[in-house]
Amino acid sequence: MITYIQDTIFPINSGFDFNDVSWVTLSPNRDEIYFLQRGLPCVSIWDLNGNHLRDWNSNLLACPHSLTFHVQQDGSYNVWITDMASPSMTGNLCGYCLKQFDKYGNYLGSIGQCGENTQGTNINPVQFDKVTDIAFDSNGFLWVTDGDINGLNNRVLQINPNTQEVVQVWSAANNQPGSGPKEFNLPHSIDIDDLNRVWVGDALNNRVQIISTDGTFIQELKCFGLDGVYGVCLRKNPISNIRHLYVSTSPTSSPTGGTVKVFEVANDGLPVSSGCLTEFQWNIELPKGTSTGMLHMIEATEIGDQIFLATLGGDLLPQKWIKVHTPEI
Repeated sequence: MITYIQDTIFPINSGFDFNDVSWVTLSPNRDEIYFLQRGLPCVSIWDLNGNHLRDWNSNLLACPHSLTFHVQQDGSYNVWITDMASPSMTGNLCGYCLKQFDKYGNYLGSIGQCGENTQGTNINPVQFDKVTDIAFDSNGFLWVTDGDINGLNNRVLQINPNTQEVVQVWSAANNQPGSGPKEFNLPHSIDIDDLNRVWVGDALNNRVQIISTDGTFIQELKCFGLDGVYGVCLRKNPISNIRHLYVSTSPTSSPTGGTVKVFEVANDGLPVSSGCLTEFQWNIELPKGTSTGMLHMIEATEIGDQIFLATLGGDLLPQKWIKVHTPEI
């Protein structure tokens, strides 16, 4: 029998102070794991065994939410971080925008208006409210989920990063919460596969929406009960070419844990043809940290042998789960 078990010694104790780990992302070479947190340092880099390698910080981040890499044609890459520091603050810490850094943490620029009282709904020039996540498609366009709890917006935007022009907007009328196709209620995470399918963790609609980059609605996956769908990632095994969807969910009120679900994904037709039938799933109870704890984001290796979780909530440690063969009883 194949199952997942927790690597209980991950991360290896190095005296590192984890505090409100918001996001987890594998490096472009897939040999390092990046943790984003709201404590200091904001970005830490580890090997996959859990050894601390290095970290960096920026005085331009106050409440970072997600971390995404954009790989250039020459193999170099930049780091994009969404920041949800209140724009009512003054100075460099003002957020509600997308901030770009090089791999050493040097600031390169931003998209959206950063600064005091700049949150909004405009698309020309583009403004964000509680922006949550970004992804890049095969043509280099930037996709943004814009709308965390009690935010002004509940939308997904496609943006030309070179001109900052908004190409598509998916939302209900007036960016209000909606539950129809291409409507959202707290769009929290986004990923795009190599078949140009956009996967959105539509948190408070308790679903994953699957939409083509041309705007064609494909499928909704509503298999999560009353849990909020916070983390989604798509991976294709380079050996078998089989794709999997990895989802992390948590209760929307006072969470102390959540659920991981893994679905096999088809190349055509309905992406998740099995409906709500999972290949793997398990519940996770989190210890009481300095605040409630939730499974905020999920990441997986391409072959799916290792799954990483950002466990948002005070001093909770991020987690690693390993696929193992266990004897059947």
